[in-house]
Formats: sequence, structure tokens, C-alpha cells
Amino acid sequence: MPEPVIRLENVRKSFAMPGGERAEILDVPGFVLAAGEQAALEGSSGSGKSTLLHVISGIMRPDSGRVEVAGTDITQLPESRRDRLRADTLGLVFQQFNLLPGFTALENVLVAMSFGSQPPDRARATALLEAVGLAHRLHHKPAELSIGQQQRVAVARALANRPRAVLADEPTASVDAAHQQQVVDLLKNTCTEHGVALLVVTHDPEVARQFPRRLKLEEFNRACRQKV
Repeated sequence: MPEPVIRLENVRKSFAMPGGERAEILDVPGFVLAAGEQAALEGSSGSGKSTLLHVISGIMRPDSGRVEVAGTDITQLPESRRDRLRADTLGLVFQQFNLLPGFTALENVLVAMSFGSQPPDRARATALLEAVGLAHRLHHKPAELSIGQQQRVAVARALANRPRAVLADEPTASVDAAHQQQVVDLLKNTCTEHGVALLVVTHDPEVARQFPRRLKLEEFNRACRQKV
């Protein structure tokens, strides 16, 4: 069996409420994503899907528990090392893309490379954009691109630093129904080609059923059961 690229053990996360009490969002005894694996994670609104991705990526610290990314427990790292490990090992695809508006498609990918351990590689950035069908849009800024083209830039950017896994948060939410399949195929095919694990968070069962592994957050997040 392939080694885990992501492993969670006894991860808990809560947030302070206005009245002083705390609302528990995550209580996850265990979760594993293997190298090269592709999985869809479903969950209702407020079930903690985005919080889980933020904890896995080190954007947010859990209250307790162990979060291993490529064998390193990121909860034990200072912020600077956590940021560097995220840049080197994880690719992130956000629902709203988060492209820099003043930069071209090529420059957006190069900026992502600047956060990793290796110097920016213009040839690789160009090749990634060509691989997602944007050879003719390298020097266009986000405002000059369609929503679908912006999504393609986001996928190329996520692969910039040769990550071990790509985390995609509702990647089809900002595109119309006619283009949702293209986004799913783009993510799956590109990650397969590069040997990268893929975890897609979605509330759409049509998207989820296209993945070989389909998970429901409510089934392994005990905090969800406490809300029922």
C-alpha cells in the first residue's frame, strides 16, 4: 500500500463564540490520504470541510492532535517552517482562485514558485500552463481570462512546486454546470499525470461520485454528531 502523504490523529479544533463558550468544529480520530490517491470529501454546510483543509495545510493550528504532511508533524513547526513545508509539499486550489490581479497567468505561477525551496522555474511554469491548455494565454491577466481559464491557472499554480498532494476547496463552485465536468477532469487528469494525490472538498454528489474514494466528513468527524 502506498505510504500516507497526509495523516491526522486525534485532531480537534474549536472556535470561541461571542458568549464565551466554544464551538467544536473538528474531532477527527483518524484520517489518511495515500500517495497518489484521489478522494472526494463531502459534507454539509458548517460540517467543517474548509476548517479541515486549513488544518491539513497548516494555515490553521488544531487545538490538539497530530497532522502529518509527507511524514512531518506540522503542528510542531514554527510558522515560517510550516509555510515553507506547505509551499513545497501541498498545492492549494481555492474556490475563488485567489489569483493576483496585477500579474499575468505566467507570473501567478512564478510567484507561487517563489515561496518554495527551489528558485522559480520559468520553463516549468510555462509547461504547466501549456498542459492545462493556456499556451495562448500566458501573458494575460486574470481580468482578461474567462472563469474557466482562471481555474486552469489555479490548477497550474497548485502544481508549481511539485507537491505531494493537491487540496481543492469546492473547485466547481465558481463555474457553471456546463464547465463543472471540465474542472473535475482537469484536476484528476493533471494530478494523475504528475503522480500527485488529490483531495477535493465538495458538497456536490455529482462531483463526489467521480472519485475512486468517496468520504463523508460526518462519518469520521465526531463534532458533527454532537450537533445533531
